[in-house]
Amino acid sequence: MMYNASILQGNEFEFIEEAHFQIEEGVITDVGEGYLPGGVDYRQYLAMPSFFNAHTHLGDSFAKEALLGLNVTQAVGKKGLKWKLYESSTRSERMIAMKDSLKFMLASGTTGFADFREFGMEGINELKDCLTASNMTSIILGRDVDENECDGFGLNLYQKNQIPKNRKKILALHAGEKEGELEKALELRPDILVHFTKAGKRAIKQAVKNKISVVVCPRSNSLLQAGFPKVREMLDSRIKVSLGSDNVMLNQPNMLREMEYLFKVSHLVGKPLTPAEVLRTATYNGFKTFNINSGLLKKGMSASLLFLDKNAPNLRHSKDIRASIVGRCEMENIRKVMIDGKSVLNKNGK
Repeated sequence: MMYNASILQGNEFEFIEEAHFQIEEGVITDVGEGYLPGGVDYRQYLAMPSFFNAHTHLGDSFAKEALLGLNVTQAVGKKGLKWKLYESSTRSERMIAMKDSLKFMLASGTTGFADFREFGMEGINELKDCLTASNMTSIILGRDVDENECDGFGLNLYQKNQIPKNRKKILALHAGEKEGELEKALELRPDILVHFTKAGKRAIKQAVKNKISVVVCPRSNSLLQAGFPKVREMLDSRIKVSLGSDNVMLNQPNMLREMEYLFKVSHLVGKPLTPAEVLRTATYNGFKTFNINSGLLKKGMSASLLFLDKNAPNLRHSKDIRASIVGRCEMENIRKVMIDGKSVLNKNGK
């Protein structure tokens, strides 16, 4: 199928006003400038890669705003309030709330995510049951389970005893929201470090040396009084940085808001991030971190795409459409969502 639309193309999300792209068997097989005869007329849309939320706790959707005013230890530490809230929750309550979050994620342009699953197989099965009617790409990182039961491990440092000696799958660790954590985490040679907020030059250098990817959650870090991640320094050091929304008790899993916050606060803490860099953390870098061939509108990539109403009042007249998407785009601007070449959401009703 050939489509005619405006696009954000390739690694730098280059804006092309009049373009075409072809999809065959879920893969982008051609991208070029100009409209072609016979293509599907999507000229009112801007096509771009869909979002990957690289760190979620969707199980926490049942208790929104329950942790406000608490720091990291009080909220989600080993004896944090989060765990007491779970004790009084029911499976039905958790699953209804998770389904709501999944529906919201898709409507706001997220087609893939990596979730830290608590409570062993019970937690994994709850999420899988919520995903039965979904086309979203899910990476399930478990704990208190055998390695064969999930896509990898998502652990806290106090759970390091769960790491298999000869592990074969992904290891992601929460670390860096408190002083002294990163030194211990880096010794464990994980594939991914989540948060990395307290990272200094030594930790960044060690992450580069060991080819460790980093997932940052700036809104969550701010609410939990954990600081703001040094994304500029990480990117300049060639660390692959992805963006996540973290705990749904604290934040909606909304990558549009996460991008805007990261972009604007970066102007306060040193050399600012560019719109293309921020877009990359929310799209390609997340997919790539979890070995998924998506996240760019580029030949050979899986066609998981968003179609924005480029004539919406908040996007029209933009002098830098990439910056407008990062700083102004709203979920209602996302009119269509495609996963692997298949339409999964159409807000136009056609």
